[in-house]
Amino acid sequence: MKKRIIALILLITLFACGAFGCGNSSGDMDEDKNSSGSMAEEGADVEKPETVEDNTPSEVSVDTSETVQLRIMVQTGLDLDTLPMFQRIEEKCNVDFVWDSVESGYSEKKAVVLASNDLPDIFFAGLTEDDIVANPELFVDFSTLMEYAPNVEKMFEEVPLTKYVSTYGDNGVLSLPQVTGFNPKSWEVMMINKNWLDKLGLEVPTTLDELEEVLKAFKEKDPNGNGKADEIPMDWPCEYGHGPYCLTGAYGFVDDKNKITLQDGKVDFLYTTEEYKKVTAYLQNLYAQGLINPEVFTTTDYSVANALSGEGDVARVGFTFGWSVEGRAGKFMDEYIVLPQLKADESVTNPLWACGPTERVNTSVACVLSKSCKNPERAMMVINEFYSEDFALQEYYGSSPEFVEKQEDGSWIVKEPINETIEEQKLKNALVNRGPCYTSPDLESRTTLPAELQSRLDQDNVYADFWPADDQIFPTVKFDNEALEELTYLKADIDKYVDQKSAEWVVNGGIDEEWDGYLEQLQKMGIDRMREIYQDAYDKRIAETQ
Repeated sequence: MKKRIIALILLITLFACGAFGCGNSSGDMDEDKNSSGSMAEEGADVEKPETVEDNTPSEVSVDTSETVQLRIMVQTGLDLDTLPMFQRIEEKCNVDFVWDSVESGYSEKKAVVLASNDLPDIFFAGLTEDDIVANPELFVDFSTLMEYAPNVEKMFEEVPLTKYVSTYGDNGVLSLPQVTGFNPKSWEVMMINKNWLDKLGLEVPTTLDELEEVLKAFKEKDPNGNGKADEIPMDWPCEYGHGPYCLTGAYGFVDDKNKITLQDGKVDFLYTTEEYKKVTAYLQNLYAQGLINPEVFTTTDYSVANALSGEGDVARVGFTFGWSVEGRAGKFMDEYIVLPQLKADESVTNPLWACGPTERVNTSVACVLSKSCKNPERAMMVINEFYSEDFALQEYYGSSPEFVEKQEDGSWIVKEPINETIEEQKLKNALVNRGPCYTSPDLESRTTLPAELQSRLDQDNVYADFWPADDQIFPTVKFDNEALEELTYLKADIDKYVDQKSAEWVVNGGIDEEWDGYLEQLQKMGIDRMREIYQDAYDKRIAETQ
């Protein structure tokens, strides 16, 4: 009897000291006003029902009394050892992160690592689906370790797409995604300088013809008032998003961000459509009149292109496209408004604005566990922390309580940045898109955003009446290894040719005369096969969801 009592006391002591598991998998990792005592005490607090529910399952007993090292390869220039969010996980799970951080030359380093026997325990982002499909034998099937990761299981249940993108056929679940939440539906917005319109006594344009007249006035009437003919009526960053091809929606026809179209379950490509042809001809007409920045196709550095619209003594760009007004117009952002989708003419009754699917992931491959890991159970318990609610906002915006903070009522605040934009701040203090996290729909509903982020969502709402139906948006799909290799080859050559012809036609004209030959060349380059690959993937995706 004494031996049984002594054994029971020892077992209780081990749990109280945090010798098993990582403690509270969804409780506070930050030492804010909600914390009470040490990490071990948080993990041992059994009086809070939510702690017991979300903790590592009680039947899983993994000895964590010994500190283990976990080597993590990540694409970043940050000193991750200094970030409190990771220090807290190290303490909570009794692990020591050894960071293999690569700031430049990541692709080359990755290729060497994958070809060697010296793999890290965990990869943060950086790997692609191609890498995993080509090397499935190198990675652990997460489904064999799910008992250690209730937060991952919760993510799979709440957002089924996350499990879909993580599963590689018979090889199982070989990667985990990143879901950051707060995603606008649109990939970019269209903006116009309202101050210039007001100064010139012009109305906000609603059709393509009206936009042309406005751009002429911007060029000829010195709307920025500096006495110089330095205004650029229309501009866009050449290497960013759709840019002016968002205007195909003025004809009631849009694609996804990859120029894939979907009509009545049939896959095609934007650059083979009459709407694409019409927009290209429209742009050529504007270019011929000097209404488009003549360097738009030659300035491929996004930062250089962006500086044109956001720097200087006065605003110089009248009409442009970008992720947000703040990001594109910089210090002149207050001069601009988001322009709703135009109509090609008054006969168009259903203008549309391109957007992504309602359900999406930010990074499909954000976390991978290699078979070189000697402590896969311990690693999986740590990965479970990466998918906890407490880590979600910290991974993307910065450690708590400096950059994000949990409130007494369970809500969260992403704090306003000081003397810089939220984009600048987070890149200095968080992994952003280069690590795992899961922001659940419930967490989104309990989070207050800084003005800059909320503004982008408000800008998105301008297009709420222009969203295409869900069955017109090409969904996230997966490809097998053979199809992926073929698609990669076809798409590289076809995309290059399409971009080349678009630039030529806008600058020099000739699209009407060359259109048939262009379509024939696309066929010779394999566009029919590329369409077939996408169609097969789409059909399989739809079949799996029914």
